[in-house]
Amino acid sequence: MKILKPIQRFFGQYATFLDRIYISLILLSFLFSATLFFLNHVDFHYKITALFATNLTSLTWLQAVSLLLFGLVFLFYSMYIRSDSPRSSTFIWGLGLFFWSACASIIVTNAIQITPFPPIDSLLVTVDHSISVSTSALMKWTHDHPYFHKLFNFTYFGLVVELFAIPLLLTLFCARKSLSIFYIAQVSSMIVGSAIYFFFPTMAPSGIIHSPYFSHMQHDTSMRFYQVHHFLKPTSDDGGLIAFPSFHVIWAILLTNACRGKKIFFYP
Repeated sequence: MKILKPIQRFFGQYATFLDRIYISLILLSFLFSATLFFLNHVDFHYKITALFATNLTSLTWLQAVSLLLFGLVFLFYSMYIRSDSPRSSTFIWGLGLFFWSACASIIVTNAIQITPFPPIDSLLVTVDHSISVSTSALMKWTHDHPYFHKLFNFTYFGLVVELFAIPLLLTLFCARKSLSIFYIAQVSSMIVGSAIYFFFPTMAPSGIIHSPYFSHMQHDTSMRFYQVHHFLKPTSDDGGLIAFPSFHVIWAILLTNACRGKKIFFYP
């Protein structure tokens, strides 16, 4: 247990309360993922494919360990130099948070593919109909108005760019508190949203709604769910995964809140 004393001393001297919360959430996400992979190995036996950052599967053990050590250095070295060089510390620390948040999100997203529970898409469609919302009618209207279609596509895919760009810009601006709150909220919402998906999964609308306006990526999402849960090897890693809850809505709210202290981001 002697090795734990230097670690405890380091955290006691250099780690803030928000640092401890963030690291605890990252460890929780890894534990959650490991538990699901273990259950799949001993019980479910689903065949899954790597989603998002699929090139990571080609890394050797040495490359993977080196990458993780590199991420640890960024996170803990930034804590060590925080009082002596706050601006440099915030920049390095922000990159470390970015790295570990991305790792946790990728691993958890791949782990929850193995949910053994039935999809709730029929229930979601029933709820939509109860409030007079028709997904297929909305898709047809959007298709008939190509300018809106382009705007929606730009907004949807542009959010992914913002998810990378805004935290990096906040890192350059040394907005430490905003970064802390954003990454803690992002990892927390990722864990909660992924847990919701695991117990109440969705195939995606294309799996239950018949419409000629679904893209191939949307069809791939529902097809992959079908293949995984029929013990077939998935034929595609395109598309997304979680239709409910909507992470795009969650990300948009978190990014907007993160920019409150830097109002220049809202200027045209």
